[in-house]
Amino acid sequence: MVANTSAYLVASLLEKMGSEDNDFRFMALNDLITELQSPTFSLEESTEKKVVDKVLLLMKDKNGEVQNQAVKCLGSLVKKVQESQLQQIVDNLCAFVSQDKEDLREIASIGLKTVIVQVPTNSVVAVNVCKRLVPRLLATLENPNSSYDAQMDSLDILSEVLLRFGNIFATIGLQKQTANTLFALLSHARPALRKRATTAIGHLVAHMPDDIFEDLLKKILNGLETSKNSPDRLRTYIQVTGTISRSNAPRFGKFLPGVAPSVIKYTDLDDDELRENALQALEAFVLRCPGEITPYIDTIIELGLKFLRYDPNYDDGEDDEDDEDEEMGSDNEDEEDEDDDGEYSDDDDMSWKVRRTSAKLLAAIIGTRQDLLGQLYSTIAPTLINRFKEREETVRLEILQTFITLLRQTNTYGGAEYETDATLESLHKKRKGSRPGTPIETDQSPKALLRGQIPRLTKNLAKQMASKSVQTRVFGYILLKELVTVLKGGLETNYMLFVPSIKQSLSTASQSDHHHLGTNSNLKIEALGFLRSLFRTHAPEVFQRHLDQLCPPVISAIQDKFYKISSEALVCCMELIKVVRHMDFDEDAQKYSFEALHAEAKPYILQIYQVILQRVSTADADQEVKERSILCLGVLLSRVGDELKAELATCLPLLLEKLQNELTRLMAVKTLSQIVESPVCAEADIKEPILQAIPEVASLLRKSNRPLKIASLHFLDVSIRRFGKVLSVQTYDELLNDLKPLITEEDLHLLPLGLTSVVSILHANPSSVNIVKQGILPLVFKLIRSPLIQGQALESLLALFAALVRTNDKEFPVLVSSLVEPASAPSPEGQLALSKQAFSTIAQCIAVLCLNSQKNLEMTVAEFVRKIEEPRTSDSLKYLSLITLGEIGRRVSLSNHATLHTSILAMFNVHSEEVRSAAAFAIGNVSAGNVGVYVPIIIQEIQKDPKKRYLLLHALKEVITRYTQKQGGQELEAHASQIWALLFDNCESQEEGTRNVVAECLGKLTLTNPYKFLPELQSRLRSDSPQIRGTVVSAFKYTFTDNARSYDELLRPLIVEFLSLMKDKDLNVRRLSLSTLDSAAHNKPYLIRDVLGQLLPLLYQETNVVEELIHIVEMGPFKHRVDDGIEIRKSAFECMYTLLEKCRDRVEIFAFIDRILVGLIDQPDIKMLCHLTLVRLSIVSPTAVAQRLDDMVEPLHATLSFKMKPTAVKQELEKNQELVRSALRAIAFLSKLADATLTPKFAAFLNEVRAGPNAYDLNQYIAESESRDDLYNSNLKLDSMDLS
Repeated sequence: MVANTSAYLVASLLEKMGSEDNDFRFMALNDLITELQSPTFSLEESTEKKVVDKVLLLMKDKNGEVQNQAVKCLGSLVKKVQESQLQQIVDNLCAFVSQDKEDLREIASIGLKTVIVQVPTNSVVAVNVCKRLVPRLLATLENPNSSYDAQMDSLDILSEVLLRFGNIFATIGLQKQTANTLFALLSHARPALRKRATTAIGHLVAHMPDDIFEDLLKKILNGLETSKNSPDRLRTYIQVTGTISRSNAPRFGKFLPGVAPSVIKYTDLDDDELRENALQALEAFVLRCPGEITPYIDTIIELGLKFLRYDPNYDDGEDDEDDEDEEMGSDNEDEEDEDDDGEYSDDDDMSWKVRRTSAKLLAAIIGTRQDLLGQLYSTIAPTLINRFKEREETVRLEILQTFITLLRQTNTYGGAEYETDATLESLHKKRKGSRPGTPIETDQSPKALLRGQIPRLTKNLAKQMASKSVQTRVFGYILLKELVTVLKGGLETNYMLFVPSIKQSLSTASQSDHHHLGTNSNLKIEALGFLRSLFRTHAPEVFQRHLDQLCPPVISAIQDKFYKISSEALVCCMELIKVVRHMDFDEDAQKYSFEALHAEAKPYILQIYQVILQRVSTADADQEVKERSILCLGVLLSRVGDELKAELATCLPLLLEKLQNELTRLMAVKTLSQIVESPVCAEADIKEPILQAIPEVASLLRKSNRPLKIASLHFLDVSIRRFGKVLSVQTYDELLNDLKPLITEEDLHLLPLGLTSVVSILHANPSSVNIVKQGILPLVFKLIRSPLIQGQALESLLALFAALVRTNDKEFPVLVSSLVEPASAPSPEGQLALSKQAFSTIAQCIAVLCLNSQKNLEMTVAEFVRKIEEPRTSDSLKYLSLITLGEIGRRVSLSNHATLHTSILAMFNVHSEEVRSAAAFAIGNVSAGNVGVYVPIIIQEIQKDPKKRYLLLHALKEVITRYTQKQGGQELEAHASQIWALLFDNCESQEEGTRNVVAECLGKLTLTNPYKFLPELQSRLRSDSPQIRGTVVSAFKYTFTDNARSYDELLRPLIVEFLSLMKDKDLNVRRLSLSTLDSAAHNKPYLIRDVLGQLLPLLYQETNVVEELIHIVEMGPFKHRVDDGIEIRKSAFECMYTLLEKCRDRVEIFAFIDRILVGLIDQPDIKMLCHLTLVRLSIVSPTAVAQRLDDMVEPLHATLSFKMKPTAVKQELEKNQELVRSALRAIAFLSKLADATLTPKFAAFLNEVRAGPNAYDLNQYIAESESRDDLYNSNLKLDSMDLS
């Protein structure tokens, strides 16, 4: 029935297509397009040819609109017709293109492009299209009698075919002919034709075999040498070299030594257009062939600098860059420069294009050569700074952008930013949010060189910031923001140079000039963004003397009518307030320190308060402005509330009102928390409003808004601590009732906050213990069964039990009994009643109870010893008893119990493996509590009983791990040598688990006396036993886990020797060496930075698949491919990710990316590691990654299109889905770097994914990547704005 309906409809449309009425023909085509787009519509074989003939006929219609509609129809039609009809379409369109009739040729060209786009790549149809179409196109291009327009259209179509079906050319044998034809066109008289031929060659070389590629390059090289007297041909040949380098960099790189010198040489010719082309080609070489171009980098830098200064029609007297007189100039000259700024024009002057291209070339070098960063500050930076005065605005903006790129590269690759000594570290830990310490920079480090250039940079930039050009000032503020971010300051003595520009920028009237409204808004936002960064990165005292200059512009901007400006001004104002009165928080003393408000700041405090209050009170303000104004008010009151006592009576009720509004209550709660925590807001001034707020905020805990719950819990905690003594019993009861629903494992972020609030209530009002016991404890005893309680949740749980027993120690037996009860529950034989984490939680809770109730300690220990000695005790109860004894013994010496160790060691003989493991934990931790008594016993048992050795080594590990200088240090030192010898006696064990424990013990024992034990570890590196070598290098890994730097100078010279075991003949030793390198990079990257040049080749070697490690295992009728090298490759890629994070300034990024590309075709686990690394690379090295996007298409496409076997099990399906999601996330981050011109393959692949079944997931990940970019801004918006 559907077929009959379709046939009738098609017949009707065919009749209308033959109508004499233009509208009938147009609408018939339109209706046909609609039907063709329906998935259920199909054409019968009898009518298919008629439809094709009719549509092709209408392409020659006299009416232009009908012709255009026919072309659109072709795009939908090719998806529905058979191959024979598709070939008829191509034949007819090719015939049309060959005709001299211009309008028909143009419409046919568009039709061919439409058809080509719709034909699937790698399909039979695509092969046939190429076979029939390409010879016709080549014939047109080779025919000397073909018209110029026909050749142009043919080139456009050929480029599209090469882009879509370039890989098919090898199968139809037309590559050589195509290459010859296109090369011949490079000598054509018409520039547009040469340019299109160049583009087509770029698409062709991506799929060209080596012999044809080499032949083409030799012709081009010959053309470069023989075209000295033909500037047009020279320009074309130089352009084509740049295009080829972009399209096929790996093969082009081999010819670079022949190409680069010629291109460099021709920059000496007096031809600006030729110079521009040559510099563009050099830019492509730098970006795409970073290794091969290295010998020419210095020459290219000199060229870039030379032509950056090239301005033959304008003499600014800069022959001597250091001429201070010229730099200073006269005021009149400055004014003339400003008047002429951006207005100079000379139609014949092309030199500005040369300068702009030079800036781009230098930016390419900066973006890809982080290894030369220090050199770039000596060579490029001074010239860039001097050229800030460039007269052409487009060039000036490019120069500023180039310097911004230099700053961003310095931020990414400039080395360790602020390494502080132990004294500074301890100071910063005490001071909440204190400013960074003094940077340790060598004289020749990039940041030190940048600091040295700040005076000149600021002077030159300040002149440009006074210009009329809005764009120049916008870029100037971006540059300044990057500068203070990189140096964490740097403008202490120079920032006042920019204050006049800031005042002028923020006073620009947007509303009067609608044409420049958007531009001026951007200017204001960037100016405020710079001010915010300036305040955040400099010490407050830097600004105290100039508050009269800094405050008025910010206050004025808060009142701006445009919400984005007002919002940015409010964030800036928060930082300004912190400058007005800086506060430090000493964590040891739990106390804020601050000074009295400076007299010159007082007049502005009331002004800031008034404009903020006006914003808070405005009902119709933008949501972002509302939120930030409330937060800003909180920062103001928390810093200078003592100066605004009279105003508190007005604004606090307003904040209580904001609590009632769903849109503003979150910020209101955060603001009230700041006020409660403030040391300058007197209790008498804020007590009544806060007491009113407590019940209201408590009721918000019932809302589903999670951030609101978190903020509310924080407010309740700080309010109870400050005003707990004046709260009524009824209020406490209501609070505890509101807290009950949060005592659950469903949200482990809210749980510790809820428990902390309960603890605060117990401290403030001990009489609430009965309510806690009735309402909260049953939930807590249910909670301790969960395997998820750890970290902050566990710490808050322990604090609750400590508070309970301190409040009423008579409850001790009941609490312990309730804690032990879950372990007494019956369980299947051989299994524990609870998870191990739950047992650990219960044991720590009991230990805390004992420590806070000393009179019950001995009795409790004795009871648990009795439980483990009792034969009828269940395994679960024995397990809990042992873990509990260990937790208690770790905290307090149990040497009074003479037979304790005998009872615990007896548990080594029980059947249950879990109980034996618990016994090892117990004896180890009890020994940590009294080293002198118990460690000799452990040593004696290890020597005496080999069967118990593994468990006893675990016990010894517990002792060494818990060991610190403050806890039994001298006693352990007395046994260290004996332990050391004992450990090495066991490091050749055949059991890997035993060797791992020995390695950890050796490493951590080494930290107790590195001067003694490190040389001993080193002496065993060359052992003949792979087990000893593996154990030693694994032990070395644990020496990096201690943050102390006292023994770093001992480690530094040993690193290469230890890690050279990455080339050991034993696979396991190499894997352990990689794990050690990863630990070193993660914990102490500064120790390995200088030796990475020796270690990276060894690391990269382990990323290769080794066929000798792959073998086939037969399991019945099935054969499995087993790769013994996968674990070592995973370790290598994990280490690479860590190095990218910690030592990226010492990693040669292009070699690094090469290894990632290898990993993209490896096993799924390694692919996911590489996807994660690509995400990181796209953020820290976007320029380098962008050059290799096309190379990533095939492996990423293979991952997305992989089809699982029908017999695949659920786990395999889930793993593949996870791999696809990982690939999509990487593609989302990479998509921001894609450029259809520079990375056509990736851009086409991206469009394909967006149109495929993974489109929704990809869009989600793209949104996530964009939110990452805005993370800093969102943190500003949502941050509770502490008092630091």
